[in-house]
Amino acid sequence: MTPQKLLKTVSESLATNYGIQGELERLPGENLNFLVTQSDGTKHVLKIVDEHMPPSVVEMEHVAIEHALRAGFQPRLPRIIETLNANIECRIDIHKKGLYRSRLIAFIPGIEMSNLSDISENLLYDLGKTIADFNLAMRGFDHPAAHRRHRWNLAEAEQHESKIALIDEAGKQQLLQWAFTLWRGSKDALAAVPWQFIHGDAHDENVLVEGDRVIGLIDFGDCCYNPTVCDLAICLTYLMMRGDDPLRLAAKILDGYLGVRPLAAAELDLLYPLVCARLAVSVCVANKRKTIDPDNPNWFGGEGSAWRMLRWLQDTGRETFDSGLRAGCAD
Repeated sequence: MTPQKLLKTVSESLATNYGIQGELERLPGENLNFLVTQSDGTKHVLKIVDEHMPPSVVEMEHVAIEHALRAGFQPRLPRIIETLNANIECRIDIHKKGLYRSRLIAFIPGIEMSNLSDISENLLYDLGKTIADFNLAMRGFDHPAAHRRHRWNLAEAEQHESKIALIDEAGKQQLLQWAFTLWRGSKDALAAVPWQFIHGDAHDENVLVEGDRVIGLIDFGDCCYNPTVCDLAICLTYLMMRGDDPLRLAAKILDGYLGVRPLAAAELDLLYPLVCARLAVSVCVANKRKTIDPDNPNWFGGEGSAWRMLRWLQDTGRETFDSGLRAGCAD
């Protein structure tokens, strides 16, 4: 389908299913998403998925967000807007083959944390607090679709270990083997800590800010049932890649988190192997994607930073990481 025909189809679907007309702008990223701006300035986001995204997962996102809001979670969340027929999704015919569905989501104004050139300590602290607030809000929530297998499930990092063979450099292969070995050595401990529904992708592109406050948490596409501490570990992974003092950044986020949800010693001990595993998974997925679409600009942007951070973590060592994190947090 040509870009012009795609826009026409999307516009017709919006009018038919939501009674909405507006200007369409294709959003960056690997998914088929559009920003919809109505004549009065009201904005929405339209997400289009194919049959690889089960309807049960979309329903899970919807009920999870509503649960968090009822539980008092303060930052704004991407609520789904029902169709004129009170459905959370509708069919959209954009290809002759395959079933595509769309859903309309409330637009949340704010600045992506990833766009900030400098992140204040107050904002880092508030980020940690926000992740902990979300974890507390989701205690007791569950959904059958949350118990799923997907590529970013950190508790199933081993599914990517075979992709090490895709990497030519022996040094990088050894680095990944070290990270996966470290992760496998933590599996028993991972099974013993608290598990619950988590966001699963709390990195700086999915956090909206205003000044020194987090005002929104978006993109629930990777949410799942996992060890609770994985949300914090994923957040630390991406924020540590910013600046030249990773431990200071991580310690301030941890400080904010602990102010809301104290961590048991076993959970604290898991942060180092979980951060290493997330980085290993990230570069493995990136190299697999290179075999699919080597020119895709959205798939490999952070690979260099991930390699550097993984090497830094190996050089720093677990003991120094843990002690530095705790010391920085205490300060």
